Amino acid sequence: MCIRDSNTNRSGQVEEVFTLDDDLKSLGPIYGLVFLFKWKSGNDSEPRNVVDPDGIFFANQVINNACATQALLQILLNSNEIDLGDELRNFKEFTEGLPSDMKGLTISNSDLIRNVHNSFARPEPFVSDEKPATSSDDVFHFISYTHINGKLYELDGLQNGPILLGECTADNWLDQVRPEIQKRIQSYAQSEIRFNLMALVKDKVVALEEQMATAAPGDMGTLQQMLEAEKAKQKHWQLENIRRKHNYVPFVLEFLQILADKNQLGPLVDAARKKARKE
Repeated sequence: MCIRDSNTNRSGQVEEVFTLDDDLKSLGPIYGLVFLFKWKSGNDSEPRNVVDPDGIFFANQVINNACATQALLQILLNSNEIDLGDELRNFKEFTEGLPSDMKGLTISNSDLIRNVHNSFARPEPFVSDEKPATSSDDVFHFISYTHINGKLYELDGLQNGPILLGECTADNWLDQVRPEIQKRIQSYAQSEIRFNLMALVKDKVVALEEQMATAAPGDMGTLQQMLEAEKAKQKHWQLENIRRKHNYVPFVLEFLQILADKNQLGPLVDAARKKARKE
């Protein structure tokens, strides 16, 4: 959904991936993969094939809470299959030639990217003192995988540059990246099961509309049903995001005040405590 808000051309959307087998290709053209995993010190203790980012958009991560947005950006800005729209195209041209740390700072200072990122952020109604993460804390991190000019790369903003994983083509890069992701998952053995994989794909509404423009009359009914289902799903996503972002604290406080005024709050609290003790 982030791609749609930052690009009026609606070039792509994000789909969650549940399997690494051949069914992955059924999602249609995949521009890149975003992998979420638990970061731990020494994750990449073995030597990595870090290469010079010449001709590649690569940015170091300079802020802690936007690695998912940065992972998506590093796919978007390295793809020649996506129409970026004027604003992201201008951003890419502006950062061309900058070192990776400056690109990271430019991302953090971009009003466009900040506004899109914040449009998906949950409200924080209570102010809390932030403490640096310790070795016992769970810290999760997003990285990207994509193909650029016939080569497969891992793009991780915590590294010094893009990691070259090998040669590939647009047709076989998913086969090439599969063992890389499996290897990263297996490195945790049985100690961790929390992973998430997402694919940046072509906007399905756009793809279906393009199919309908050239489809045979006998296929139109099925395609129309698929189009309506996809539109309904995207509408549900928008509603879900509105609910997730909404600050319910004023409502809850007002509701509690009403219960207290009617002398109903105390008995409810006592009943809840009794129930908790029994459990």
